[in-house]
Amino acid sequence: MDSKKRFEKGRRLSTGILDGRIALVTGCARMNGLGRAIARALAEAGADVAVTDIATGGAKNALEKSTVEADAGWQGLASVVREVQGFGRRSIALLGDVGDEADAGRMVREAIDQLGRIDILVNNAGAPHGADRNWSWEIPAEAFDTVMRINTRGTFLMSTAVTRHLLLRESGTRGGRIINMSSSSGQRGLQQRAAYCASKFAIIGLTETMALELASKGITVNAVCPGPIATARNESTRARSEAGQDKGLKLDMTPVGRIGRPMDVARAVLWLADPAADFITGQSIAVNGGTHMR
Repeated sequence: MDSKKRFEKGRRLSTGILDGRIALVTGCARMNGLGRAIARALAEAGADVAVTDIATGGAKNALEKSTVEADAGWQGLASVVREVQGFGRRSIALLGDVGDEADAGRMVREAIDQLGRIDILVNNAGAPHGADRNWSWEIPAEAFDTVMRINTRGTFLMSTAVTRHLLLRESGTRGGRIINMSSSSGQRGLQQRAAYCASKFAIIGLTETMALELASKGITVNAVCPGPIATARNESTRARSEAGQDKGLKLDMTPVGRIGRPMDVARAVLWLADPAADFITGQSIAVNGGTHMR
């Protein structure tokens, strides 16, 4: 089965539920990434989508050697923009570092300037795997800081910039949606994941706090917590595991009998973005095939 068919498998979604909405999704450049799947799902449901990443091709993970993107002629953000436009929606690509306050603010302003406003923010960008995947006492401080800066600070900066925009909109404008990407590792600790777990637990705390603060404004704030998903990050984890460098989560088996697909996560995001989901806020939705339950 080629990469497009694997990506498309089982992806039928409800069309039209987001007609007239405008979304901004961070971390979208990887071919098998969550950002691409989320952008496509929102577009198919009717939204115009601004897509962002740190570079046009995104960031590579440690020990990631696959040539699948090059073999497929994948062009990163440009490819995602074309896919969104293929659904008849507007799309723009924005480059920037979500962990940098100036970049975060600029990307939000550019999305508003070019698409008119933002109704939905999906904070999907995440730090690539690197020296943080180690025993907690052996993680370099700078590696810990990098993960926290991108995952947690980036979610905070993008969320607050979009929130200010949502709060300044004219009276009667439809409420907004902020959807943060946490993780199963934000719900329980795992070996050799100290920085990652800390960053993802923090995202859940940020999500719950902002949900309380913004509930009366018609803005919902929720988190999605993926388990094992077949992405480039999974490939990196597998390579480290095979090299005896990773004692973390097993990658392939879940109670439902398969590893997750990016579209599994995209469906959860779409559900939370739906205007009909206005009574759901402050929640952390697990998408993990039953690997753990709370």
